[in-house]
Amino acid sequence: MHRMQPRAIGHTLVSVLTAVGLLVGLAGCTSRGEPTPAVSAAEPQLFQQAAVSVSGKVVPQRRAELGFGTSGTVAEVLVGEGMSVMAGQALARLDAPELTAAIAQAEAALQAAHAQLALLEAGASDHDIAVAEAAVAIAREAASTAQANVDVARTQVSAAEATLQASRAQLALLQAGARPEEIEVARQRVEQARSQLYALQAQRDAIGGAKGSPGYNSSTYEAAEGQVFAAEDAVEIAELQLAALSQGAREQEIVAAEAQVAQSLAALAGARAQVSVAEQQVLAAQAQVLQAEAQRDRVAAASRDEELAVARASVAQAEAAIQAAHANAQRAEIRAPFGGTVASISLHVGEQATPGAAVISLGDLETLQIETTDLDEFDVDRVAVGSRVSIELDALPGATFGGVVERVSLKAGSGTGGTTFTAYIGLDDVDARLRWGMTAFVDIETE
Repeated sequence: MHRMQPRAIGHTLVSVLTAVGLLVGLAGCTSRGEPTPAVSAAEPQLFQQAAVSVSGKVVPQRRAELGFGTSGTVAEVLVGEGMSVMAGQALARLDAPELTAAIAQAEAALQAAHAQLALLEAGASDHDIAVAEAAVAIAREAASTAQANVDVARTQVSAAEATLQASRAQLALLQAGARPEEIEVARQRVEQARSQLYALQAQRDAIGGAKGSPGYNSSTYEAAEGQVFAAEDAVEIAELQLAALSQGAREQEIVAAEAQVAQSLAALAGARAQVSVAEQQVLAAQAQVLQAEAQRDRVAAASRDEELAVARASVAQAEAAIQAAHANAQRAEIRAPFGGTVASISLHVGEQATPGAAVISLGDLETLQIETTDLDEFDVDRVAVGSRVSIELDALPGATFGGVVERVSLKAGSGTGGTTFTAYIGLDDVDARLRWGMTAFVDIETE
């Protein structure tokens, strides 16, 4: 079913009424040829339409496009399209552990503020004073320990400096090579080791030659032979040392010595850094001592009015922080502002939500109404609250619905045909076939 546009209908009806008026004027002419009275411009109401015809949309009186107030990953979608929900019911939630943690933190801060206020209001007990004194003693002990750590760190610096000096000396020796007197000493040690070997060999042979004679002991011979083997090893070692001194330091030994020097330098730098850290710890420990002593003095003294005021302000501040944390957490979920039906959902678990983007359409489908879309500024004054309305829909051919104008907008908006106003029309009966968004054609009775 196709309808003529409302403004075209109005113009056609005006033309028809104008033609009828002219014919009536001609018929009223007298036989004497008296002129036909002209139609007065002051009487336009004779040519106005009997109704204002406009288009509109079927919409719920209560409807909302809902979205999250913050960004995050969608954790839950708790409803589906067509589902009825109650006011305040949760529809979707984001995964926002940081907001939950903020609530817990704010609640803990409130408990601490309440506890501090209670302590100030109750005043200090002997136990509190003893605890404060113990805290001072602990802080002082920590300061002494920190100072001792500084002394240890400085000792380690001295040791690292000595190690570095020795490493550099060893490197210098390797780079310079062996002196003649050192080579001579090594040669003498070779001769000495050989002489010792010859003596032990002779002793062993003497014991072996007595084999079979009375008093011969095989274990004594074996011990003497072991001493010979050890003397042979000593000769070999002495010869190797002599060869090493004669050849000078190998490249690998110099590289190793250089690496030892570098390692000693790094150890020294680390030891000096540890001294700096230990000194900073001393300063921190001394500050803790001062803080503990101040706390002890505050505990021992009576609570002042200023301190009580500060503690009460801290409680109020913590309560405000909890409210803010809960408000932030509520932005991570969508709740129904009223009871209604979920009309559409553009949301899936795992998606990234954009703050303010509408993702759920909610409407009260029990209270559908018509909102006009092209009531122009020329016809709006002819539409009165309480006027009867006849409604037809393309989607429901042959069906006509009645209604009443309940309200007309005070401010104009921009429509497809220029400046428009909105008339809100209540239906006499809400037909089950009506759906949100259907196009309606409305005839509004006028006087």
